[in-house]
Amino acid sequence: MKIIDKYITRGFVWPFLYCLFVFLLLYVVGDLLGHLDSLVKQNVPFDIIKTYYLASLPYIFVQTTPFAVLLASVFLFSNLNRHNEIIALRASGVDTLRIITPVILLGLAISLAVFLVNDKIVPESAVISNTIKELRFDRDQKEKGDKLENITVFGRDGKLFYAREFDLKAKKLKDVVMLVHDNNQILKRKITAESMEWTGKSWKFHGADSFRFDREGNVLGKPAIFRTPKIIDFNETPESLLKKQTQPDFMNYAQLRDYIHLLALESKSTARKLLVDLHYKLALPFTSVVIMLIGIPFALKRTRSKAMASMGLAIVIALVFYGANAISLALGKGGFVPPIIAAWAANFVFAALGIYLLAEIRS
Repeated sequence: MKIIDKYITRGFVWPFLYCLFVFLLLYVVGDLLGHLDSLVKQNVPFDIIKTYYLASLPYIFVQTTPFAVLLASVFLFSNLNRHNEIIALRASGVDTLRIITPVILLGLAISLAVFLVNDKIVPESAVISNTIKELRFDRDQKEKGDKLENITVFGRDGKLFYAREFDLKAKKLKDVVMLVHDNNQILKRKITAESMEWTGKSWKFHGADSFRFDREGNVLGKPAIFRTPKIIDFNETPESLLKKQTQPDFMNYAQLRDYIHLLALESKSTARKLLVDLHYKLALPFTSVVIMLIGIPFALKRTRSKAMASMGLAIVIALVFYGANAISLALGKGGFVPPIIAAWAANFVFAALGIYLLAEIRS
């Protein structure tokens, strides 16, 4: 069986790598053509363009891998079926499940790779690509005066900082919330302000309110209200805020989990929406295996005509899977279903469908 395993593995790996390369290339070329007019007008240097697309590759890899897995699986087993190799293996006593086992194991390995890339590489690379896109690629963003929206920063000394808008030129932030925690992530202090501006050495808060909490989360005494500009200790410069600014899409699993824990004290509805994203970070990598389970049964159809039609049908079902997954995530963020169900529902339903179809072929 080792020879057969190697043969099937080799038949899957090369089409997978080829499809993945084509998808990466098409994505980059399509995006480049979409920004070409803006890049020429703004005279963006080649080094910046190169940095942007290199930083975008991990995200593109995560998004396109499931389709590369699907096409490679369908190509492999359709090719084996076309040359009657599936029939020969079955006639020699090899079970269908045993035939597809090497590919399933490869799918699990690919899922692990997708998780590691999405968790370890994508958050940091996305910050780079998003910053370049906002400040150099998108002309509309420059016309807004270089303003960033909804920035979040994990500051020093247990501080979590949020601002609705950051005016980079004026070095001013609006609708500010700062949470201060101890070493055990217990909220000690909360500061809200209408705005804050950089004086050159420190931050001046306008319309600030300060609340203190005990270990049970109860407010201690009356809040301190400052209706005149107030200097409050915040050891971050505008430059460090820009470098550290973190959006939920730019966090790995552990960071997003901690962020949700802290944000739940401020906004439970927002925390619930982010909880869907947290569970989806675990569900997303397994999309490759689910898509594979959908495609393989159609590729194992016995007749050639049905096999060719099955390839198209498998792709259609994969697109239906993505549509169902998007609806499920939207329902979860809307509070209609629990976050964990919203993130995993499409995976379980379509994986069950794939297993059922495989069982039908084996019988």
